[in-house]
Amino acid sequence: MEAYKVMLDNGVLLAVKRIKDWGISKQDFERRMNLIAQVKHPRVLPPVAYYCSQQEKLLAYKYLQNGSLFMLLYGSQSGHSFDWGSRLNVAAKIAEALAYVHEEFLENGIAHGNLKSSNILFGKNMDPCISEYGLMMAENQDQFVHSHNKGLKSKDLIASIFKADVHAFGSILLELLTGKVIKNDGFDLVKWVNSVVREEWTFEVFDKSLISQGASEERMMSLLQVALKCVNPSPNDRPSMSQVAEMTNSLIEEEEKSISFDT
Repeated sequence: MEAYKVMLDNGVLLAVKRIKDWGISKQDFERRMNLIAQVKHPRVLPPVAYYCSQQEKLLAYKYLQNGSLFMLLYGSQSGHSFDWGSRLNVAAKIAEALAYVHEEFLENGIAHGNLKSSNILFGKNMDPCISEYGLMMAENQDQFVHSHNKGLKSKDLIASIFKADVHAFGSILLELLTGKVIKNDGFDLVKWVNSVVREEWTFEVFDKSLISQGASEERMMSLLQVALKCVNPSPNDRPSMSQVAEMTNSLIEEEEKSISFDT
């Protein structure tokens, strides 16, 4: 996928995504984009326009100037504070948004398919948004479209599509907690975290900057447990995003109570 920054005549900035060789019919593509465009959630960035031909697909999104979660964690955006409270806030808001969209698209079998820190973008006031929802069609999503068209619905197939998103979200939680870059679709980071936890050196996994800021060890441990549930090797044993959202929101509540108690 290629990305371009485009300025319209009226000064409006757009991010244009160009997708080649996506094996999806024009009819299915338009149906998918129209469904995604209908999502009304402040944390989900819908396409504002799209173009479809046999050779390529173009999608235009509102350009968000505050960059991505990836850049905030590993890039040069040092002007923004990214303390424990901010990281927990990102985790909770993205979990809530993903839970909402999963529920909306359950019957259609449209998951994100490519969730990662580089497509979590920040709008005004550093509010996080999920971008590129539904653009990467995994093979099992492709199978679902065909089986759905034939009237054959497989609950297991649908569940596996959405549980892959849960795993990807768990990897993002591990990035937030460890400050380490995701490689190999997150499996390397998951393997490392599990090995450290097994050796009972759990505290070693956390980003040193969080520890130096005096972040709550108890809540970091709790969020780590949520992350490990999400990246469970068995998809059936992973929680739903609704359950994940409940867990992260409860940690936000605990954090707020702790802050008010301290003051």
